[in-house]
Amino acid sequence: MTEDVYTRLFQYLVGSLAGNGGIAYAGQIDPVQGVLPRWGTTLDWAITMTIALCVLILVGILLSRVLFQGRQTDGDVLWFHLLTLGVMPLFLLVVGNFAVLEYAKEERNCSGCHLALKAYVEDMQNTKSDSLAALHFQHRFAPGTSCYSCHTNYGVHGSVSAKIAGLGHALKYVSGRYQFPLNISSPYSNIFCLKCHHGAKRFMARDEHLDGPGKVSTSLVDDKTRCLDCHRVAHRVEREAQASRRTME
Repeated sequence: MTEDVYTRLFQYLVGSLAGNGGIAYAGQIDPVQGVLPRWGTTLDWAITMTIALCVLILVGILLSRVLFQGRQTDGDVLWFHLLTLGVMPLFLLVVGNFAVLEYAKEERNCSGCHLALKAYVEDMQNTKSDSLAALHFQHRFAPGTSCYSCHTNYGVHGSVSAKIAGLGHALKYVSGRYQFPLNISSPYSNIFCLKCHHGAKRFMARDEHLDGPGKVSTSLVDDKTRCLDCHRVAHRVEREAQASRRTME
């Protein structure tokens, strides 16, 4: 993760020195690959600030040992200790957690930490697949955060709940306490679909989605009729492929 960030940071700085103004360079577009990933995203800044704060704290501790040895309790030195061991760690706690939560939204994190999900991510990225995950990915509904967007509920509570569940998944993978085919822990609620599709032109144009003009069907809202009852399949991953992948891992 950090290698990508600092490769793009170097490119960003070179672009700035070359007179591209940094910001324009960060939005450079390639005719084939589209918008090129350049340093400067919120996540890039968060990672950089996290590492910088860690370095400053370590430097502060070393300076305290070298410059203030034998007088760590002096009045002026205590202020230095308060800054190094009190204020900066508080900022580190906030910025570091933000960086982790932001990075956890990215698709590469899902297949990087949850190795058992590689087959699902590969299906999503497969241009020939007709699964719901692949179609959403191909139509760029949530660029870079497809897994997170479709499997996480609203707000901070949704993010925290997803991360707690993710830790449980990682624990099961490490301990080998899982089996194929993987099953979702609870029925997939329509709210994950409606949070994006409710109000969308194509969705609202279908009579089967509505109880009347502009009113989404209560059976969909109340989960009495599930989106997945008609729109199948979420992930097109063969059981045999999953089993062989697990053996290779």
